[in-house]
Amino acid sequence: MRGAIPCLALFGALLLGGCGFSQTSSAPVAQRVPVNTIAMMPGGGILADAVAVELSSRGFKIIDPAATSSLIVRLRLKEIEITQIAGLSRFKSQGIDAVLVVRAVGYDQQPQSASVRMTSTESGALIAGVTWQNGFGGEAGSVVDRVMRKGLSQAAAEIANQLAAQVGPSA
Repeated sequence: MRGAIPCLALFGALLLGGCGFSQTSSAPVAQRVPVNTIAMMPGGGILADAVAVELSSRGFKIIDPAATSSLIVRLRLKEIEITQIAGLSRFKSQGIDAVLVVRAVGYDQQPQSASVRMTSTESGALIAGVTWQNGFGGEAGSVVDRVMRKGLSQAAAEIANQLAAQVGPSA
């Protein structure tokens, strides 16, 4: 029995040693840009909605994807024009400081990876960007994998924290 405890400890260490935790990386920011109002671009799915909620709780005013879609139609913008200076300036004229695009993939109803970029409506420049990768452990879908991976709210909070560190609401 005494030999079983060190074996279990060794097995546990090997199991966790083969696992990875979630990782984020962000685009370098030369200067923190004040942003108050962010338009969420349509098509980001449930992770984009969760990131919007997290950003809202950090003091940003969020235009949800449905309202952004209606605004695009009202401004008579084509999809390709949205990210061009002329289209972005129309968003600026509506009081929007930045547009946020969230793209994510996942499995088991959990996000696996995401790419997020925020573009200034004033300059058209990338003012914040985050890539996020979920943790892993063992075979995809295994019990260990499910334990190591973060859920939607944790992923959204990590992404929102990175974005808020790069831009912030003006006082």
